[in-house]
Amino acid sequence: MIKLLSLVTLCVLISSCSSGVAFFLEKSESFPYEQIITDEQIEDLGFNKNQFCSNSEGGCISYFFAPPITSKKLGYSIEVDSGNRTSQVELAVQRGALANTYSGTIVLLHGFRVSKEFMINSALYFRFLGYEVVVPDLLGHGESGGAKKYGVGDSAVVSNLIDDLISKQTISGEKLYLLGSSMGALTAARVSSNREDIRGLILQAPMPQFDTAVYNYSRANHRLVGNLISEEQIRKGALLALENANIQLEDTRIEPLLVASDTPVLLFSSPADLVSPYDNFKALNDHTIKVIALADRNHASMAVIGQTEHQILQRWLVP
Repeated sequence: MIKLLSLVTLCVLISSCSSGVAFFLEKSESFPYEQIITDEQIEDLGFNKNQFCSNSEGGCISYFFAPPITSKKLGYSIEVDSGNRTSQVELAVQRGALANTYSGTIVLLHGFRVSKEFMINSALYFRFLGYEVVVPDLLGHGESGGAKKYGVGDSAVVSNLIDDLISKQTISGEKLYLLGSSMGALTAARVSSNREDIRGLILQAPMPQFDTAVYNYSRANHRLVGNLISEEQIRKGALLALENANIQLEDTRIEPLLVASDTPVLLFSSPADLVSPYDNFKALNDHTIKVIALADRNHASMAVIGQTEHQILQRWLVP
């Protein structure tokens, strides 16, 4: 695994900090998940791992599928570290206290440099409500092949996966929701913009425009690197990584996709999130886009459904 501090060395070796940033973005591996959950625990929780290969898009992705669960209660209390901030996310739900009976499918899409395993708690929450869940690794992440596509190129493969699961009657295709965390929020929005069967989007701390996201992330989580490499070089590195992937910077902006769509959106953000702060999205709040501010949540913790989100989701989801 390439460590972020090695970017400084890369700058010297290749005489370009922007090239070093691009190299890191392209080659960095997903964070290990074994300290938060094991493969055996995931299997015991009823998640089945599969692979889907898209003939039209030329990429194969790994994904979990799991049906609803019928337990009487669900709860967790999780500490999530991100940079110098620790956020506590708690959930305690009793089946008898649910506002409605729910059904349908939710596809959960993770963020940059994580993997499907980091979405397990949120997937469990929706299974408890009554949904079947699909949790893919995006391209170049986790166990999926291909080069990273930064939330843009992933959308076609994810859409093809959904079509394949519907055609095989693995999922019904009715009451189909997409949940996206950080970079996965962009993927979700792009999938939705090209489909007519998406009932709603649930977005957790959507990724800002890619060069801004990379700069914000470096400052929030790796201040030494952020201080040693200029903002200009970091942004140029992000643009170079996109160029190498044949992606335009404009394609990484989520706001135009949301504003142009009639699909209902529930967007969670936090003023404490230094990567994707609430101020980026509060102006989007309107009749189809509901923007919710969560207190004291760092960026990584936004991928976990907490008690506040649960109370809002119960009212927002269609029974």
